[in-house]
Amino acid sequence: MHESLLYRWRGLMTVGGAAVAEPSSFVAVTVTPEPTVTEPPVENLPDPLPPPVPPATNPGVLEIILPSGARLRLEGPVAPALAAAVVGALA
Repeated sequence: MHESLLYRWRGLMTVGGAAVAEPSSFVAVTVTPEPTVTEPPVENLPDPLPPPVPPATNPGVLEIILPSGARLRLEGPVAPALAAAVVGALA
């Protein structure tokens, strides 16, 4: 509420601009404390979720087709040094 409203209302009352059927009075108010909420105890806890499954990965494959048509295939995790040695030997 802005302060100017108080002055406006007071001015209306003194000038007689407000039609009041009966005089102002206070209204009885009872203030009560907020109710306390108690949560019921948790008896059955749900089972914990399983750990996340890592995404499936395809094993590494190094396949070289030789000029004779023969294939050299290395499956699984291939060390970079081994791949470099194989390519270097064929060069």
